[in-house]
Amino acid sequence: MTLAVFADGVENPANLDRIADAARLLGATRADTVSGHLIAVENSRGARSVYGRNPLNGAATIAVGNERRGVSAHVLDRADETLVIPTMSRTVTTLNVAAAAAVAGWYVIRGSASQAMAARPDHRRPALLIVGDDHVEAGSTLRSAAAFGFRDVLLEDRGAGWFEGTAAVRREARAAARSHKNPLRIHRADLRSAARFEEIVLVSAFGTAPPLRRERLIRGQRQIVVIGAAPDELSTIASDRLRVTTLDLVPTPRPPLRLVASIVLAEIARQVGRRRPTPGRPAPRPPTYETALDLASPSETRLVDASELLAY
Repeated sequence: MTLAVFADGVENPANLDRIADAARLLGATRADTVSGHLIAVENSRGARSVYGRNPLNGAATIAVGNERRGVSAHVLDRADETLVIPTMSRTVTTLNVAAAAAVAGWYVIRGSASQAMAARPDHRRPALLIVGDDHVEAGSTLRSAAAFGFRDVLLEDRGAGWFEGTAAVRREARAAARSHKNPLRIHRADLRSAARFEEIVLVSAFGTAPPLRRERLIRGQRQIVVIGAAPDELSTIASDRLRVTTLDLVPTPRPPLRLVASIVLAEIARQVGRRRPTPGRPAPRPPTYETALDLASPSETRLVDASELLAY
């Protein structure tokens, strides 16, 4: 089994760096061209869910696309299959491109059961505590949390500046979180906040703990999932209720929070499930990038960062 990751028109150098990080964590390589079995990751018509696949058998390349335009029509036409990462939000319907590469790669390699269907998914969703020390990583993680259906998140801010950072840091963090359309309520917290829950699940990027896919993450508000902390930090707080689990990624120094957290959040969303269709009511439509507008060619457009506008 070999996997490669192809960045199709990704423009932001920071995103390219994080895509390279995602490839390393997955034990994959970065591809400069597309070849072999090609899997496009895109919210396009006819795409299959990333959930419910068999584990990868053989070699494949996953392609993730431009931050605004997505995967190009040329790559989509060449793709052997197209996968969509199902989101649960009406307003935040896409992930950061590097987070999408990590999530898609993790499921392509390992496979999974299909996403569950439930009468009341929100009652099955556990609480979430994020521990972050980088403002962009924390912001991008909060974007993923909203996309996968969370409405409240506990955040231990270890220097990420989400609550008390400079104006520039907070702007960048909130831009990464897509705060202009992100409905999340973010609560200041620390690891001691986990002690009030009956069950604490700490997820590590790698290690010898049991794998995440064997952990039941559907116990609602009795259960809290903690991402970004070390096991020994929680063992002194509530060792009798603590379970440690791992994503079984390749050991890498300081794995980016957005990549680790987005995989965990995707697995929570898979287990929690989508609302079971009500007889007589149409099923919710899946998210799509397609619109009635004709997009301008790349040569006719210019990417402007929000921080540039603030200089005017």
